[in-house]
Amino acid sequence: MATTTRDAFDRLVDVSAETIQWARELVVAVRNSFGERRRARIEAELDRKQDELRRTVLQLADALGMEAHEARKALIRESFLASGRTPSEPSDS
Repeated sequence: MATTTRDAFDRLVDVSAETIQWARELVVAVRNSFGERRRARIEAELDRKQDELRRTVLQLADALGMEAHEARKALIRESFLASGRTPSEPSDS
């Protein structure tokens, strides 16, 4: 009977150690899962922000391009007014 009790005790120790190891691995996996999900959320937010910034930059570039075009037209108009000629008149040269 002492052997059976000793065997049962040894088996209990082994099972307990295995259970503790399993629980530890589970906790680490859950912790890592939260970390991965958090990282994925952060990356998704960064992607959204990058797209938003890209759209903003393109809108600003379009606006600057339109302003530059209008400024060139105004300079050409002022040049013609200052010279006293109109675009339809041939130059004297």
